[in-house]
Amino acid sequence: MITRLEPITTTTFKVGELSVLDLYNIQGILLLSKGKPITVNIHDLLLRRQLYTLQYDLENPTQNEERKFSSTEYRFIVGYVREVFEDVCLFNTKRLIDSFVIVDKIINELEGNLQVYIDLNEFRRFDNYTYIHSVNVAILTTLIGLKMGFSGQNLRNLSLGAMFHDLGKSSLPLKILNKPSGLLNEEFEVIKKHPVLGEEMLKFADIPKDILSIVRHHHERWNGEGYPDGLRQRAIPTNAQIVAVVDVFDALVADRPYRKGLPPYHALEIIMAGSGKDFNHEVIKYFRQCLILYPQGSIVTLNTGEMGTVVGIHQNYPSRPLVKILFDQNGKFVNEERIYDLLKDLTRFIQSVKFNSAI
Repeated sequence: MITRLEPITTTTFKVGELSVLDLYNIQGILLLSKGKPITVNIHDLLLRRQLYTLQYDLENPTQNEERKFSSTEYRFIVGYVREVFEDVCLFNTKRLIDSFVIVDKIINELEGNLQVYIDLNEFRRFDNYTYIHSVNVAILTTLIGLKMGFSGQNLRNLSLGAMFHDLGKSSLPLKILNKPSGLLNEEFEVIKKHPVLGEEMLKFADIPKDILSIVRHHHERWNGEGYPDGLRQRAIPTNAQIVAVVDVFDALVADRPYRKGLPPYHALEIIMAGSGKDFNHEVIKYFRQCLILYPQGSIVTLNTGEMGTVVGIHQNYPSRPLVKILFDQNGKFVNEERIYDLLKDLTRFIQSVKFNSAI
């Protein structure tokens, strides 16, 4: 799906009449939702030809089918984020509009079908950590927002804040960002400046406060031990709470110069261990519903020593799939059909997984 802002040329709308369209300004900010009455101010903007609507061009008519982002689409979004990070004139009006259009692409690819999942193992094939990380966080944050009932401008702001949460890192020394070993205390103090630096970079672009709060507060922690302001629990903006979870998860699964990325199911265990300490447990509940930890066809070994293949996934409990056993605990092939539903059989759990390269 391709999205673009188009000016509204008609002036037939009347004050008090219900709008048949979502109406935006030149910056792509939603001013009036479809079905809401047209106000005097909106009507005045209409007469001055200062209102816009989003147009969607379907590339694939089978939009309701369950799908994942293709590699081409993903590279396109990554290329855009790279362009934003490297552009000295960071946020002129056209660039800001482009930002909203890109995020609308993400949202509209996901919004029509809440059964969509993201398999992060596909994304881990790409390099250039900061850029890929930004896009991964934006996509997963959008999924969580949809699960939590976000829509319209609130969802757009959440997604944009996620996409630009690490923008401040573009002002930090590359030798620290790409250091192939652990950071010294003084180097970590430099890294900790990036949320405030990112906020400062965006302040002059007339960015909504919801986006700025994500950029500034995505490293705050539920127990108050985060930075830069040491906020705790509900004092942390909800949007920043969401991005905080996804930010850490994607950092854990990504390969870095000084370590290999963790398997997604191990990373989720770490995130869940931080529930109520580092993160809001409600956000984690929705987050774990958005992941394919064990894609269908992946080979898993259970704690019993049995080995099998994943044949089904529970939407709300992705860590407890259905497993068809191929070999018993002694390594002997199992002739009869033996399927364990790990949601019902709590004595068994997945100990290791091998992802099928064809998935």
